[in-house]
Amino acid sequence: MNNTATISRKASDVALLSCPDYGRERLDGLIREAAEAAGFPEIGGKRILVKPNILKAAVPEKAVCTHPEFLGAVLRFLKSKGAARIVAGDSPAWQGGRAAAKTSGLFDAASSEGVEWVELSTGEARQSPGAHLVRGFALAAALDDCDLVVNLPKLKTHRLMKYTGAIKNLFGLVPSLGKSGFHLRFPDSADFGTMLVDLAASVPHCFTFMDGIVAMEGEGPGDGDPYALGIILASSDLAALDWTAASCIGYDPCRIPYLVDALQRTGRDPEKPSIEVGPRSVAELAAVDFRLLPYEMKGQADIRAIPSFARSFLKKILADRPIFDPRRCESCSACVKVCPAKALELRKENSNRILIDDEACIGCFCCHEVCPAHAIRIGKVLRRPGKARKLP
Repeated sequence: MNNTATISRKASDVALLSCPDYGRERLDGLIREAAEAAGFPEIGGKRILVKPNILKAAVPEKAVCTHPEFLGAVLRFLKSKGAARIVAGDSPAWQGGRAAAKTSGLFDAASSEGVEWVELSTGEARQSPGAHLVRGFALAAALDDCDLVVNLPKLKTHRLMKYTGAIKNLFGLVPSLGKSGFHLRFPDSADFGTMLVDLAASVPHCFTFMDGIVAMEGEGPGDGDPYALGIILASSDLAALDWTAASCIGYDPCRIPYLVDALQRTGRDPEKPSIEVGPRSVAELAAVDFRLLPYEMKGQADIRAIPSFARSFLKKILADRPIFDPRRCESCSACVKVCPAKALELRKENSNRILIDDEACIGCFCCHEVCPAHAIRIGKVLRRPGKARKLP
C-alpha cells in the first residue's frame, strides 16, 4: 500500500534508524535522515496535515501518544522543506482533540513551531479504490484542504488488533465518536482490520514517520507500559512500514490478518515480502523481551467456519471481555460514552458503578482503551445469557 505517488530519491522501502532518546538536535538530524532514506516527497508550496496519535489525554511519559518532541522535529523538517501551510490535529474517540493535545504536550509542541492545531470535523465522503468492505468514508474535513498527510503513529500493542501503527493511526481521521459506528458494524477483528485497510486506501497521499523511540508493550494501546525501543521508521508505504515495525517488536506479521491484507494489496507475498529496509536492519534493532499480546486463538479464528446459528453462542464463550475493578473506577463515564454497543451503564449507588450487558458487548475493548483510571482489564468471565453482569 504505497500511498505517495511522487517521491524523491529513495534508498529503501522503509527507513529504520536507531534513536535512543528525544533529544532535540539528534532527533532533528534523524528525521531528516529517515526522510531521505525513504524518499520523502517534494512539498514546496504544498499544504500538509500532520496527524499524530492521540488516543486519549495522557502525559508523554505514559507512551500513549506520539511524543511532543517527535512532533516538533517533524514540523521543523516540514518547514525546512518549504511547505506552504502546515496544520496538525487528531480526533480522540471521546475527548476533545484540543484538550487531549494539551495534556499530551502536542498542542504546545505545534504552537511553539507556529503550526495551527485544527479540530477534525466531518468532511466530504472519500472513495476507497479497490475496497474489500467499505467503499467510502466520511473522514476529517481537513483532508479536503491538504496535499499530503504526514502520519505520526506511536508503535504500540493493541488489544483488538494485536499491533497498531501506521494504518491504524489513520482511523483517527474518522471524527470523534464516528469511530464507534465502525466497531459496531464490524465487531469481528478480521473484518475490522479489512475496514482499516480500506480506510487507508482512501487517503492516497500519505507519508509516515513512526515514533518507536519509546513504544508501548503489554496492554496497549492505552493501558500498557512504556518500552525503550529506540527506533524511528519512515516510509510512503504504510503496509511495508507496519510489517517492519511489527517485526521489530517480535511479532510474526503473517499471523496478524490486517497486516497480511495490507501487504497483499501492494502485490507482495507475505511469505516472501521483499521489503527493503535500511540503513539499519530489523535483526540489528529488534527487541528481545517486548511483551506482546497473544495472537488470535485458533479456536476464535475457526469460529468463522461454524454455522451462523451456533457462532454467536460459541464466540461469547471463547471471547475475552472487559472486567471492571470498582476499587479503581472513578465514575468518569468515559467507558459508557465510548461504548459503540451501548452495553455499559453508570450506577453510583451501592458501589456498583458499572453495569455491563454481556449480550450486547461486542468485545471491541474501546472501554479498556480510554479508561483513565486503569480500572478495566481483559479476560474471560462466566456469563449467563440474558443477564447483565455488575461489578464484583
